[in-house]
Formats: sequence, C-alpha cells, structure tokens
Amino acid sequence: MMCRMYRLVLGAGNDLLFAVNGAEGLDLAAQEPDVDLMIVDINMPQVDGLEFVRRLRGELGMTDVPVLMCSTESAGSDREAARVAGATGFLPKPWQPQQLLDAVREQLEAAA
Repeated sequence: MMCRMYRLVLGAGNDLLFAVNGAEGLDLAAQEPDVDLMIVDINMPQVDGLEFVRRLRGELGMTDVPVLMCSTESAGSDREAARVAGATGFLPKPWQPQQLLDAVREQLEAAA
C-alpha cells in the first residue's frame, strides 16, 4: 500500500524504483547505485530501515545519496537512531502529500 502512495504522490515526472523489503532494497541499490534519493521505513521485513541505511553507507559505500526515513516510529530516540545510522532526513507517518513533496525537495536541494 505504501508503494502505491509513494507512486501516487511522487510518480509524475519521476522514475521510481520500489523494493518490498530491506534485503531486496539493498540488492536494488547495488544494481542501481546512481539514484537521487532513497525513502525507507524503520519497519521493513528482512532488513529493517536502520540496518538498511547502515549497510547502504558501509557495505555498499553509498555515502552521498540522501536517505529520507519515513516511519510511524517517530519518537526522538527513533529519529536519533535514524540519523546515527546515516539517514539524512526524517518524515513521520502519516504524512500529507505536500509534506512528502517538501521533504523530498529539501533532501534533493541539500544534496545538490
């Protein structure tokens, strides 16, 4: 369902890639390293979002790609854990479409 929401809000004029779990996401990242931005959730099957970002930054060496963490786990400690893992932004769920668009724009502008 979340993939559909992201496609609905971000799909116009953008090439989007989706993974259904963290392990698939890491495989996809290894195959497609030239992405502009990644959006991940803390709660993902197989490899959670925090581990995904740590491995993305470490094993895959993808240190420059912005990673926006979107999650219902949004306490201060969750946001800090995401930052320490290597996420460059955090957007709590549920989000409104404009909030997602603004967060994505901010991440892309910061990376430029």
